[in-house]
Amino acid sequence: MDITFIKDRIKFSKDGPHKEVISDIAKAKTVLICLEIGQSAEDTTKSEVSLFVLEGKGSFIVNGKEEKVVKGSISVINGSESYSIKSDTQMVVISVISK
Repeated sequence: MDITFIKDRIKFSKDGPHKEVISDIAKAKTVLICLEIGQSAEDTTKSEVSLFVLEGKGSFIVNGKEEKVVKGSISVINGSESYSIKSDTQMVVISVISK
C-alpha cells in the first residue's frame, strides 16, 4: 500500500493549472489539479469522473451548466460529458477517472 500526502504535492503556477498524476492503476486514474485565482481547466472523457474540492472555491461547469462549489464539494460526471473547473480562489481539486 502506498500513502500519498496530498499537502506535499500542492503546487500553484501563474502559467496555468498545475496537474499531477497521483495514481494510475488498472481501474482508475487520480489527478491532483491546483488552480490559481481565475484559472480554469477543462476536459472531456469517455469515463465517469469524480471531482472533489479539497481547498478553495469556484465552479464546476458540466455541459455548459455552471454550479458553484466550495471545499468539501463533490461532483460525479457521466462519461462523454465535457466539463471544466473555474477557480474563484486558489483551489485544489482531486479528479478520479474511472477506466
